[in-house]
Amino acid sequence: MTPIMIVTRPDPQGADFAAAIQAAWDGPIRIIRSPLLQIAPLAVADDLSGISAAIFTSVNGVAQAKALGLPPGIVAYCVGEQTANAAASVGFAPVTGPGDAAQLIALILAQRPAGVLAHIRGLHARGNIADALTDAGLPCRDVIAYDQHAKPLTDIAHNALQGQNPVVVPLFSARTCTIFQRSGSVSAPLHVVAISPAALPTDLHAVTTTVASAPDGPAMIRATLDCLRAIKEGDHGIPLA
Repeated sequence: MTPIMIVTRPDPQGADFAAAIQAAWDGPIRIIRSPLLQIAPLAVADDLSGISAAIFTSVNGVAQAKALGLPPGIVAYCVGEQTANAAASVGFAPVTGPGDAAQLIALILAQRPAGVLAHIRGLHARGNIADALTDAGLPCRDVIAYDQHAKPLTDIAHNALQGQNPVVVPLFSARTCTIFQRSGSVSAPLHVVAISPAALPTDLHAVTTTVASAPDGPAMIRATLDCLRAIKEGDHGIPLA
């Protein structure tokens, strides 16, 4: 049976992920776009003119920083390659981090940049980078520049999850995982690919679950393709995470 992939990531990242899977996959696949988050800019009253470096943990932060008028050319510490590419495309000078927030904090502490930093982030975020850096002697402002509103699954996605074809659901955040778990029961053979252990559902009986080898887009693409190949070959022996 033709596998189905439900893309829950908001655009433009969701569209890019779907296109990457479609281009790399060598068999039939049905891709359903059903973003579970909607990015909504928030008004920011802070004066950011004195910021010497920015911190980005998502491409959404990059987009909002540009709208907030951060000067081009300033250093931007980015959680991973995709975010760094986005920062470079709008004129920032990116420093590419190793893929997660904890390691990004370690990188910044090792370099100890001068001046005041700003973490441009969404309302829903795990951990607190700004506090961690400030407590370590590097002043950092916490700038909440956008919200991530929950969205319901589309009717098409709901129907797929009640069908007989195998359904692959890549989950890119703990918040997306929570929203997906609350979306209702699943009777289709479910295969979950999570960007981190925090994004693994606990209340759904998936046939397989796996965690990407690194918390970034390229690793999620590889893990999703591996999952699709295992389904195609009839091998459901991917170890449960």
